[in-house]
Amino acid sequence: MSGQTVKNKTSIAKWVYTNLTAYVLVFPAIILLVVFHLYPMGMTFFLSLTDWNLITPDFNWIFAGNYSRMFTSSEFWSVVGNTFIFGIFSVGFTVLLATVLAVVLDEKLRGVRWFRSVVFLPYITPMAAIGTLWVWMYNQNFGLINWVLDFFSIPPAPWLAKPGWAMAALIITKVWKVVGYYMVILLAGKQNIAESLYEAAKMDGAGRLQVFTRITLPLLSPYILFVVIVALIGAFEDFDLLFTMTRGGPAESTNMIIYYIYQNAFEFFDIGYASAASSVLFVILMLITFIQMKVSKRWVHY
Repeated sequence: MSGQTVKNKTSIAKWVYTNLTAYVLVFPAIILLVVFHLYPMGMTFFLSLTDWNLITPDFNWIFAGNYSRMFTSSEFWSVVGNTFIFGIFSVGFTVLLATVLAVVLDEKLRGVRWFRSVVFLPYITPMAAIGTLWVWMYNQNFGLINWVLDFFSIPPAPWLAKPGWAMAALIITKVWKVVGYYMVILLAGKQNIAESLYEAAKMDGAGRLQVFTRITLPLLSPYILFVVIVALIGAFEDFDLLFTMTRGGPAESTNMIIYYIYQNAFEFFDIGYASAASSVLFVILMLITFIQMKVSKRWVHY
């Protein structure tokens, strides 16, 4: 056996050993990805081309029929509009409040750890419990919030009883629930900023606002981008809060695409149509994330 042949065999064995180890290590993750993500996505698109009703095993191919019906439905566009309103306002207020809390609770204040725990506590509480609690707090007759308003001689508000108020009530509850989680992420980002930058700014006579806008905010921008993307996806898929608090009411004013999918799938047994709506939701989330990543190049500093 020549020396060149032995060298080639040694290189192949080394390549196989190195790559085989890598493939063995990622194999469980690939299986999970296929079983719980790719296969359901494929089946959802497959069912969106049929009129399957969940009860009978038979179905007919209608191809783009569900999509055509959906895009010409005023109810669908109303639901999409409600979803965007909820997503934009809940994520906007969440990011703003989480950023302020991260900066404030990074200061060396007395009892700051206790305040961090209090802010984070709602996040580990089940969404169903939070929804039930806030339904009671929003009650127009005996709810805690109207009781506080009455204490300050402010007329009671029709929380959950009128369209505009119901959407506002959902947004407030959502922000209260998740702001602690995103505050922790931004707080970690804030603590990664080098202290020497603040000391240099202080020596140059920079004020608090200048330090925040010129140092803190730019260096937090990668974390803020992550929070915006994750929070927006979460808001578009937030089913528990909607189910426990309003179920799309009053007058469908808080009906969003995730609940619209649930209604068509499990109340009207129109799986084909629900699958089409699910596919559209997936495309919307992909487009939003793509746009965010493109736009982020203008304001995110790595």
